[in-house]
Amino acid sequence: MALRLNLYHEIIKERALKRRDPLKISIYVLSSIAALCAAWYTITLIQYHTYLDDYNGKKAEFDKIEPQGKAAKKKQDELTAKANQSIVMGKRIEERFYWAPLLSQISQVVPREVQITRLGGEVANDALRHCALTIDGLAAGPDPRRVAEELRTAIAQRLSPHWPSVTSTFKTLEDGSETVLLDGRQMPTATFTINVQFHNVEAATPPPRRKK
Repeated sequence: MALRLNLYHEIIKERALKRRDPLKISIYVLSSIAALCAAWYTITLIQYHTYLDDYNGKKAEFDKIEPQGKAAKKKQDELTAKANQSIVMGKRIEERFYWAPLLSQISQVVPREVQITRLGGEVANDALRHCALTIDGLAAGPDPRRVAEELRTAIAQRLSPHWPSVTSTFKTLEDGSETVLLDGRQMPTATFTINVQFHNVEAATPPPRRKK
């Protein structure tokens, strides 16, 4: 029977341990990395749930106030539309022309020898706010043409202090075909059409002079 003695068992054992050490180190490194990944995943998951809870809370709050916001927006649009209409109406009121003062001024210069048969007026929408008035009438007297001329001149003089650029011209002036009774006498007549034009801006009144 043969007997074998292994005198290098310690060396062999040490060599085997050296071969196992890199594997253990790799296992330790991989375990550490896995632990770090698990920790990072856990932290990220916690943050996600936190953000999700915050989002759900904000969304619930938004869903609660969203109808109020829509109602407020609708109310704002209605008020804006009314405000715009008010501005337009106010501008129209400020820029509209009052015919009553003009007719009152003209009526004060019409003599008893003249009968107004028709009045027509219009206001243009241009920058100068140009106004035009047409006056048809019948003048009577010994010289009806002179009566009509005096009326035309009187209209221009009467309106000039109140409106700028007043012009008063005859469109037609013709002898009438009939006579009228005036002061107990039959007087000849003349028919006329006067065009009055001016700007729809009141003329500036000069300041009064101070006495020294």
